[in-house]
Amino acid sequence: MSEKPDALALRTKAMLRELAMVQDIPLHISIEIGRTRLRVRELMKLNIGSVMGLKKAAGEPFEICINGQPVGRGEVIPVEQSSGVRIIEVFKPGGLGA
Repeated sequence: MSEKPDALALRTKAMLRELAMVQDIPLHISIEIGRTRLRVRELMKLNIGSVMGLKKAAGEPFEICINGQPVGRGEVIPVEQSSGVRIIEVFKPGGLGA
């Protein structure tokens, strides 16, 4: 039998212990589904039911940001009576892409 799973579990537990003092720090997580530019006159015409087009194709993954920094990409999924986010990519520290 391989001991790799046990070694990985021990390293994971050790890493979690090392991070214990930062685990309760609050983070601001934002999900950006797209961007657009409007003139003030266009913004003033918006009402309930207005639709704003975004410069992103429907169904395309969106960025997940923590404290304003992109950390991954996700897609919207239904969760009971609400919506959720499925993480489909996690960026490597220091750059985009996994």
